[in-house]
Amino acid sequence: MPVLSSGCFFFAIDANLTSIGDMSQQSKSKAKRKTSAWYQRHANDPHVKRAQAEGKRSRAAFKLTEVLEKNQLQIKRNAVIVDLGCAPGSWCEELVQRVGETGLVIGVDLLDMQPVSRVTFIQGDFTEAKTLAEVSEAVGERRVDMVVSDMAPEMSGNKLVDQAHTIGLNDETLSFAVNHLREGGNLLLKTFMGDGFDAFRKEMTGWFAKMKIVKPAASRKSSSEIYLLGTGFRRPNP
Repeated sequence: MPVLSSGCFFFAIDANLTSIGDMSQQSKSKAKRKTSAWYQRHANDPHVKRAQAEGKRSRAAFKLTEVLEKNQLQIKRNAVIVDLGCAPGSWCEELVQRVGETGLVIGVDLLDMQPVSRVTFIQGDFTEAKTLAEVSEAVGERRVDMVVSDMAPEMSGNKLVDQAHTIGLNDETLSFAVNHLREGGNLLLKTFMGDGFDAFRKEMTGWFAKMKIVKPAASRKSSSEIYLLGTGFRRPNP
């Protein structure tokens, strides 16, 4: 009996180890299938194919151009625009074509970015004093006509935490815009529906003559991202 008992004991351990091994393989297979599915959607995305064909840095370029064109946002040839979270530079490329030789596009990002002709790139955190000082130096005596942001926080998978980080980032972006925009300027930023969204939208509405929620066609239907467009920035009366 002792031998039999011992044998059963070892068999149970082996069976458990096999089960864990199977689970590990299943987890890897699931992750692989998920990655493969994402890649297939990405590769077959018409906006990705178009971006590749036209030499764009990313499909995000079409999100910006659609918002500008559908909302008839005319960018003056000498405009000053700040692109927060600009890497890899697809929005900068579109904007610099619109502001002309006398305009100014300033891109800010924590990540490095391959140079874009006639774009002033500042690597740093736009909420920190050092980076803000560099932006102010680049702008000089001029006022900013438009602030754009396609930023999103690094997602953890926890919806409540991620949404809180998103709204926090939106707040920082709005604060930057309030401190830099000229009277009548515009703000376009990415956000997500969820806790805190309505309160933030209300806060942003107070600073602009018009507010609009936009969902460009180049933004995947499966994505919950949306954009808030504020036009006609107005400072409160002193």
